[in-house]
Amino acid sequence: MFKILGVSALAVVAGLNGVESFAPSTKIINISNRPVDSFVQPSSKTQLNLQFFKKEEKAVLEPTAAANTNLGEYSAQDFALSDEKKLELALLAIWGVSLSAFIVINNSYGPWPLFMKQVPERVFFLFHMYGGMLFAGGIILTTCIEREVAKSNDPQVLKFWFDKVPALDGLIVVPALTVSMISGTGLSIVRYGGLNIAPPHVDAIFWTLIAFLAWWATTDLTTQGAALKSAERAREEFEAGLTDEFVTPKIVMDRHFSNVVSCFFVLLLYSMMVMKPGTLYPWPWNA
Repeated sequence: MFKILGVSALAVVAGLNGVESFAPSTKIINISNRPVDSFVQPSSKTQLNLQFFKKEEKAVLEPTAAANTNLGEYSAQDFALSDEKKLELALLAIWGVSLSAFIVINNSYGPWPLFMKQVPERVFFLFHMYGGMLFAGGIILTTCIEREVAKSNDPQVLKFWFDKVPALDGLIVVPALTVSMISGTGLSIVRYGGLNIAPPHVDAIFWTLIAFLAWWATTDLTTQGAALKSAERAREEFEAGLTDEFVTPKIVMDRHFSNVVSCFFVLLLYSMMVMKPGTLYPWPWNA
C-alpha cells in the first residue's frame, strides 16, 4: 500500500515538472532494409574517438618507460660486445702484445731479427716516413671528422661514421703504426747498432708509442661499438616520438676527449723525433 502511494506521489511530482513518463521512450525503426553489420560496427565518429584515446594513452605511457632508460645516456647494453667486436679486439690484443714484445726484445737483448742489419738505412727511413705520415694523419683527421659528425645531430651520419671507423683503423692506422715502429727499430739498428744502445730519446719515443697504443685501445676501440649502439637507440627513440629532436648521445661527445689526447700523443712523438737532443745544442751521447 505504501509502495503504491510512493509511486503515485513520484508520478505527480514528475508530472508537475513536465516529465511525461518514467518508461523509456520508444521509437519504431524500420530495420528490414539495414545490413546486419551496421548493428555491430561502431560508427566512424566512435572509431575516431577510440583512436584518439589510444594515441593519448600511448603518449602518456611511452615517455614514462623512456624516462627509465635515461635517453641518450650510457646503457649497459650499449657496452655489450658482439662476436665480431670480440674477435676484432682479440686480434688487436695479439697485435699489440706481439709488437710490444718485438720492441722489448730489441731494447733488452740487441738487434732482432739479425737480417735487419743488412737492410739499407734509406729503406728503413722511407718506410718510417710513410708509416708516420699515415699514422699521424689518420689520428688527427679522424679526430676532426668525428667532432663534426657528433655536432651534426644526424642519426644517419653517426651510423655511417661508426660503421666505417673500424675499417679506417684496420686499413690505415694499425698498419701505419706497425710499419712506423718496425722501421724505427731498423733505423736504430743501422744507425746506432741496436735499440738497446741507441740514444735515450729513441727509447723514450718507443715507450711513448706503447703508451699511446694502450690509451687508444682502452678509450677509443672499446667505445666504438657502444657509441654506435647508443646512437641507434637514440634514433629509435626519436622516430618513436619520445624526443622532440635527435640529440647526439653523450658517449659520442665524450669520445672527443679521448681523440684529442691521442692527437697530443702524436704531437709529442714528432716533437721528440725532430727536437731530439743534439739538433739544437750539442749532447754528450757517450757521457
